[in-house]
Amino acid sequence: MQKRHSLLLAFLLVVLTAYGQSLPTLRVLAVGNSFSQDAVEQYLYELAHEAGVNLIIGNGYRGGQSLASHWKDATKGTGSFEYRKIVDGTKTNRPATALRYMVADEPWDIITFQQVSQESGLPETYEPYLSLLIGYVKALARVDTVRMGFHQTWAYAKDSDHGGFANYNRSQHYMYACIASSVEQTVRNHPELTFCIPCGTAIQNARTSEVLASHPTRDFTRDGYHLDYTLGRYIAACTWLEAITGISPVGLSYRPEGLTAEQAAAAQEAAHKAVLVPTNVTPIR
Repeated sequence: MQKRHSLLLAFLLVVLTAYGQSLPTLRVLAVGNSFSQDAVEQYLYELAHEAGVNLIIGNGYRGGQSLASHWKDATKGTGSFEYRKIVDGTKTNRPATALRYMVADEPWDIITFQQVSQESGLPETYEPYLSLLIGYVKALARVDTVRMGFHQTWAYAKDSDHGGFANYNRSQHYMYACIASSVEQTVRNHPELTFCIPCGTAIQNARTSEVLASHPTRDFTRDGYHLDYTLGRYIAACTWLEAITGISPVGLSYRPEGLTAEQAAAAQEAAHKAVLVPTNVTPIR
């Protein structure tokens, strides 16, 4: 399915270029928290634009929120999301917004879900909330062809002081393995979820790189768990690009200020290898 989607985008690009039309638009909504903020609110729009795709990006942001708390918002109508939206590269924020409003706001092509970071490797925490959210979103979606996927989050820095790190014996490698296994199982058990966005694997791939080893952060995080503002977030954006469009980030020239061309190339490779092999670490240069 990923390959077919990529071929469709490539065909549209050829046709639109030939007739002098604007870039094809892909509408993407993340139902998430601060980890989706790290992944989609910066760099993804610019990467996609260079790749020939105009993204409309929505992020349902609630810091530290889980699938269970998202379902509570849906059923209680508390309107506790911040609805961050990027259109034509410009970000807006609508506070105190309900999930129902965000899903109905655009004819989304893609809607993604994710678990809160400290529970991402605990599959017993996913249900029944994920199944309920999938049904809720599917009923509200404006197009029947909406594709739903799951965002695989990353393991914490080795020296992270996050309280949830205790769930994984304070081991980065064990936390990653639990997350990768849980997300793989979740996608396998939900045919409605047609793809995974393996940011956790991409970050873990990058952690093997000698090129990136000198980057002055804690395992590409700014506090032991949220991604740092340049390299970490760029890796995540590259991963999202390929996972949702089928277009590899390898060779793209866009990179945030502060990253060298060599570092950007290693980040792109880490993301690309993750999409190819989403459940195991692939060492990179």
